[in-house]
Amino acid sequence: MTSEVKLICATTVPFTTDGELDRRGLPELFGAIRDNGIRYVFTPGTTGEFTGLSDDERVDVIGAAIEVFGPDGVYAHVGAATARQAATLAARAHAAGATRLAAITPYFVKAGPQSVEEYYRTIVAAAPGAEVYVYIFHDRASTDVTPGELAALSRIEGIAGAKVSGLSTAEAIEYVRHAPDGFPVYSGNDREFLRFVAAGGAGGVSGVSNVFPEPFVRAAAALERGEGTVELQADIDRAVDLTGGGDFAMLKLGVRELGLPAGPLRIATEPPDPVAAERLRAALAPASIG
Repeated sequence: MTSEVKLICATTVPFTTDGELDRRGLPELFGAIRDNGIRYVFTPGTTGEFTGLSDDERVDVIGAAIEVFGPDGVYAHVGAATARQAATLAARAHAAGATRLAAITPYFVKAGPQSVEEYYRTIVAAAPGAEVYVYIFHDRASTDVTPGELAALSRIEGIAGAKVSGLSTAEAIEYVRHAPDGFPVYSGNDREFLRFVAAGGAGGVSGVSNVFPEPFVRAAAALERGEGTVELQADIDRAVDLTGGGDFAMLKLGVRELGLPAGPLRIATEPPDPVAAERLRAALAPASIG
């Protein structure tokens, strides 16, 4: 491959011990992600607990990411349950310097094709000149967008690409096949990063790379150079397995074990399994990671 293979880290978001947004910790966290060789971030998305953040906090996270990665390096997530809220967030993020916006489909109440189209048209209108990326995650949002419906959305001026999550490569690549030439589609499936790009995807949005960036950075570089990647899959599989498939609590634990700002989770989820947690701690011990 000769074109850029995008590895986009779906960042965690740090909180203080009392549950407040750790604004002082954001630059440190984002700086560490950048220093680990990652050039792009998707924030604050599902991994960043966006449903537990206020609109002001989301804009603050986006602004902090732009300070570290620059406007081109940030996919600022502004998706919401309603077009009204998403458009307000889009306008605020754009005013803060974001040029690439991502928005999960309307969620909680299942939206149909017409309302989904109106939702994205409203977001595009709120941030003139910005690139807007459709974020499809049926398992979390309940709303579905078929490959054919994404192709229709791609014809809206301002819609620049898409992220699909919760899908196998075989399912995700159907979105690539239906999309027009030059319309990038990214997969949120960490384990399938290599296979998805090899099948024609533009790259991946990875939560596991918060904790184990190195195998994903190497994989993206190998794909760009057209080198063999078979041996890299085992390293990616190990990273995914150690984090419980990108489990929220395990990712937060991993970030904390790396000595980076993490704090507690805001979203309601179970704590890590003690055995799995100890396995992750052992893998991240200085003697294990050099």
